[in-house]
Amino acid sequence: MKSPEISLSFRRIATAQCGATIVAATLWWLGAIIGGFGMQNATAGATQAGILLIISLIILALFSPSKKRPIATVSTLWSATSFIRFLVALGGSTLLYYSAQFGLRSLMFSFLLTAVFLLIAETKTLANSLSEYSITTND
Repeated sequence: MKSPEISLSFRRIATAQCGATIVAATLWWLGAIIGGFGMQNATAGATQAGILLIISLIILALFSPSKKRPIATVSTLWSATSFIRFLVALGGSTLLYYSAQFGLRSLMFSFLLTAVFLLIAETKTLANSLSEYSITTND
């Protein structure tokens, strides 16, 4: 028996990643300004979110979600891709820390905030894609 195959929408996942990053950066920016943490913390967090977005989009392109793959392979590859993205983003954050001399706490918390928003948005997008596939195969 052949395993069912699925392809994911690059545009849908990239849009979810962009939206999640914008929300995280906006929350960080507003929190830093309203909380009185200063412009440097607001800038550090927004820059961190931008780096995470760029890394996420590059890794998404390398993953090539529009390629048809067995469903079990897609979920395994997506988990591996998320782990690799997390490690690469940490590396990029480290470079940002050393090159821009932003505070470590700002970068760490902004990284975590953006990473959580990215994971939630991607999980919701993937779950919707798999649900749509399930509905079409059951009809």
